[in-house]
Amino acid sequence: MTPNLQIELRRFISSNVVSKLNKFYFENDALLIKGIDVSIGTVLMGLYNRAEESDFYKGIVTLIQDDSTFYQEVDFTSGRILSVDDCYRIEGNSIVKEIFTSKKGRISEMISNEVGIKSETAREILNFSALLVVSYLKNNSQLLESLKLLLDDQKRDILNSIPPGIKIMLGFSNYETVEEKNQSIGRSIFTLFGHNFFSF
Repeated sequence: MTPNLQIELRRFISSNVVSKLNKFYFENDALLIKGIDVSIGTVLMGLYNRAEESDFYKGIVTLIQDDSTFYQEVDFTSGRILSVDDCYRIEGNSIVKEIFTSKKGRISEMISNEVGIKSETAREILNFSALLVVSYLKNNSQLLESLKLLLDDQKRDILNSIPPGIKIMLGFSNYETVEEKNQSIGRSIFTLFGHNFFSF
């Protein structure tokens, strides 16, 4: 079965993870969740933009070592992050640089502006999200061969989760976001994370 990447990645962001992250950042929980969601979508579209580069996907997952602190803290089977410390600040930074190159700083600043969180928070949750996305791909390496097609198929939904300013920076300025008929534009952020937002 073809995974929906955003849904698969969102299930790792439980209330427990948000609570532990907020030990560092002291943001409103709903804004922190929105920032992570935007960051995950931004990383996925950043990967999409590098799809034509030979072996980029295989190369990016090699940046995560099997003994990486973050990688060892993720239980991919149950969809849980077992522990949250600040290891992602360093481990995620090199991945963000690799994906976004010179746009890294501007993208994190745009996340800060569009979501309404501090610049430092935006920078670090982008690192966290990049590490989560690439760790997921490392653990599901069979997806790498078809990742471009998968992202292409899910592009509309992913772009709908990204604010306009970030879309423009990623090169999707003329892309029309089309909401589903029954989907409210003011969709609750809690709905995005569904079943596990209140689970511990």
